[in-house]
Amino acid sequence: MSAVAHAIPRDGAPAPAALAPLRGMRVTAPPAIVPAAYRARTTTLGDPTALVCTVARTALAVALGADGVEQLTRWVEPGIRENLLQQRSVSRRAGYEPLGEIGIARVRLCRVSATAVEASVVATEGERVHAIAMRLEALGGRWLITVMEIG
Repeated sequence: MSAVAHAIPRDGAPAPAALAPLRGMRVTAPPAIVPAAYRARTTTLGDPTALVCTVARTALAVALGADGVEQLTRWVEPGIRENLLQQRSVSRRAGYEPLGEIGIARVRLCRVSATAVEASVVATEGERVHAIAMRLEALGGRWLITVMEIG
């Protein structure tokens, strides 16, 4: 037995002198005991360009009055979803008719940190052009859009 073990009385309460060598030590669990869900991911997420294009196209269609906001639930924060629903409601009440098919003309990505990307999208609706800006963050092993502005 170690000297520390001999210094602990039988009633279980260690003497202050016995704890002196242990002060400042950090106790951590071995890696095998830590569940996989709590381990930090070491892999980086892939290029989000395809996701940005799909979300931008769907979000613009919803903002102009179309259905399909449910398709975005996994990829956008709840506040963004609520804003899109409000924009869709306004477009429908105003009787807005889309000017043509929605397409993506240009996408630019800028990685601002190891876990965040900002994207600017130029989307077309017939002859009309819309600007869409969004911020994506790597959360839970996937990209999540935390900010979106549609112009």
